[in-house]
Amino acid sequence: MDIVAYTVPVVAHAGDVVEVKVSTTRPRFRARLERLAPRGESVPLAGLRDDELVGREQPLRSGSHMLAHLPRELPGKGDATLQFWLRSSRLAAARQCVASVAGDGGAWELRLHAGALRLVRMSSDAEELDATPGIALAENEWYFVAASWSGDGSQCMLQCTEARFGPASRPPQIATREGTPIDPVRPNRVVLAASDVAGVPTDHFNGRIDSPRLFARRLTANESEALALGAPARAVSDLACEWLLVQATEGIRPTVPDRGALGAHGRLVNLPMVAVTGHGWDGRAMSQLEVPEQYNAAHFHDDDLVDCEWASDVSFEVPGDWASGVYAVALDAGDVRDDVPFIVSATGRVAPGTSSPIAVLLPTFSYLAYANEHTSWENPIPSSDSITQVVTEADRFVARHRLLSLYEVHSDGSGSCYSSWRRPVLNLRDGYHLPLVAGPHQFSADMELLRFLDSNGVDYDVITDDDLHRRGAGALVGYQAIVTGSHPEYWSAAMLDGLDTYLGVGGRLAYLGGNGLYWVTSTPARTTELIEVRRGRAGTRVWESEAGEEHHATTGERGGLWRNRGWAPQRLTGVGFTAQGFDKALPYEWTIDSSHPVAGFICRGIDTAAPLGDAGSVLGGAAGFEIDRMDELQGTPPGTVLVARAVGFGDGYQGTVEDVKTADSRQGGSVSELVRADVVFFVHPGGGAVFSVGSISWCGALSADGGVSPVGQATLNVLERFASSEPFA
Repeated sequence: MDIVAYTVPVVAHAGDVVEVKVSTTRPRFRARLERLAPRGESVPLAGLRDDELVGREQPLRSGSHMLAHLPRELPGKGDATLQFWLRSSRLAAARQCVASVAGDGGAWELRLHAGALRLVRMSSDAEELDATPGIALAENEWYFVAASWSGDGSQCMLQCTEARFGPASRPPQIATREGTPIDPVRPNRVVLAASDVAGVPTDHFNGRIDSPRLFARRLTANESEALALGAPARAVSDLACEWLLVQATEGIRPTVPDRGALGAHGRLVNLPMVAVTGHGWDGRAMSQLEVPEQYNAAHFHDDDLVDCEWASDVSFEVPGDWASGVYAVALDAGDVRDDVPFIVSATGRVAPGTSSPIAVLLPTFSYLAYANEHTSWENPIPSSDSITQVVTEADRFVARHRLLSLYEVHSDGSGSCYSSWRRPVLNLRDGYHLPLVAGPHQFSADMELLRFLDSNGVDYDVITDDDLHRRGAGALVGYQAIVTGSHPEYWSAAMLDGLDTYLGVGGRLAYLGGNGLYWVTSTPARTTELIEVRRGRAGTRVWESEAGEEHHATTGERGGLWRNRGWAPQRLTGVGFTAQGFDKALPYEWTIDSSHPVAGFICRGIDTAAPLGDAGSVLGGAAGFEIDRMDELQGTPPGTVLVARAVGFGDGYQGTVEDVKTADSRQGGSVSELVRADVVFFVHPGGGAVFSVGSISWCGALSADGGVSPVGQATLNVLERFASSEPFA
């Protein structure tokens, strides 16, 4: 990959400044702006269209850590003790630094070498000067750690105590070193989970750190033992810093409050997983909101990356007269090119007459959940031999550089729960094909929808999940109808409330996808550039939360499936996720015709005796990949009309995990009646209406032979009716 880039923001509005951050091995490159939809055309970008820009490589610095700058020197002679609880999750990793107290003269560091913990004195040029003997640790076990040193460096002590108390517990392990004085360290910063001798974090730690504290003197072995047994930190004198990791929940670089004497508030860099259980979790509380002291820990990873912090190469303000839609910054560097998309949303325009009757709601939260997904081809789910997976250099780049989606696990095997736009997202590209299905998915699939609307003269605005999350129903006001993308899977509570309110006052929804409104999703209060998902222990998932960790750090709410919180998708769309498969998609069979008194308009001009959607770009049909069913027990409204249904899937399609109460080997498509895709229509009590197709593959079947397919015609029929002001009976 000779050129990669990302924009900040990805979702922009009139008046926003878009910054383009580029890394390239080429000495020069050009940038120009293009509009991809609606009706793609070049848009002049003043001062840049024909100018060459100087290229440079910018690093991908992965690894989460906490950084706290000390506002003043430690009192006394410079003696100090750093104390915390520790649980390593990857002892076999190469060089790891658990903690660093650094400044002029070097640093004192706690380092892991070959499974043993040592206290090491580092010089300012990162040379290891001296160390205590190593203390062997076991993986995924909690230990109390206290490291003490004298200001002149002549004495140091490392004390390590297992978090097992009772007759079988072992006494503390203590390693000491005494020698001649050496150049003192005058600390000005504390770093957890990385080395920072030279000001550039390296050697990141994998595991958990709980309740970190810094004392302005050397504690005795008895004082450390008392802390290990639960004595409050304030019972010991000279507490300089006590960091509250459980309160680090705001933004991409959240603050870690320090309630010690120094007030040295820290920052979390690259966002480790917070609101995780600490050493004292007893299994009685299931949320950090109940007993925060049992959750004062963070799980650090060497492959966390939520903000590359790249410098900007191009920036421009979005003019107020730009049409909403999808744009791209086209970057050319000789024989290599990267087109980096961003979305201009219509939300916030207040001038009368500026809105179209229809808004396409692009599922940006779902784009972000799948950002750089590669587990499906690195660890492929068995599919038909007819699918030939094509893995591109972009796919390999994100896997090689550990750019994780919410579908990957970290290098230590724990689940990835955060995803951010502030890094390259290389599957957010027009024309991208997901290797698993050898077809478009998420953004690239929705581009097929937008181009279909363009080619058939449908007037629409573009809005996004970000807008619905921030503004609720206010983002939808003024539109006759809302059209979803092909896979709107990740929804926040504010989004569900907004759609529910919109439908309740007469709004109309065309849900043109599958497996929608499924996972509980949250963002920090001040940004939608990052989302959080806790998988919990239910639903179709690639990893699951540890016990006691289903609640989100950003909001405190319980994660997992909306279905398990009383918001099954059927309540709003009439259908909900029922099965997935990766071998082939099927056509639907009509269950109504144009004479139907309520839903007949959907099949106007279509031969209802013929299959609906027997070809398409996603697995070769209209019903497939992930499919939905109607189910009154889950909330499908009374009076819902079954418009069409696809059945006859093979055992390559398996029913959802959440529908299985007892394993009985009857979840395959050949035997389970739940493995089906339903197209439904209902008139909402609020006066509006809902049309749902129940399949990710639908949008890939809108066109045929350069024209409109029956799937496309049904879609146009619905949008024409929904865009009108004529009420539903």
